Amino acid sequence: MELLSPRRLKIANWVVLAILVAVGYLVSGREFALGVLVGGLLVVVNFHLLHRFLKGTLEKAQVDPESKGRTQAFFAAKQLLRFTGLVAVVFLLVRHGWVNVIGLVVGLSTVALTLTLLGLNEAMKIKNKEANPSHGTSHPLS
Repeated sequence: MELLSPRRLKIANWVVLAILVAVGYLVSGREFALGVLVGGLLVVVNFHLLHRFLKGTLEKAQVDPESKGRTQAFFAAKQLLRFTGLVAVVFLLVRHGWVNVIGLVVGLSTVALTLTLLGLNEAMKIKNKEANPSHGTSHPLS
């Protein structure tokens, strides 16, 4: 599952965001594309922070297993702060009308779209591997 490594996932997020912004600009104009860009930046940065916090928490739990409960509580508190910050920023953007709301929602779906596309790609690879007996084992399944 090399395709779903954190590094490749982050790169895929940026590629999907760039495509969404470009298509949004061509289809609906600058303000819509700006909403997509802002929403995408928020969610991609948020996803990066989630990965970083989770990685740090897991590393701390391995180094000091006795502080597992405290580490988990600290992780939960960071996630709550991260989520609250995201909600506050989205609220301000929408309340003041600084971005196109529909564009913002499209941008906020960047990571979900990326995960869906990569998941479908992995499923198709598995299906193609099962359909083509030359892949995988050299022994027939009968």
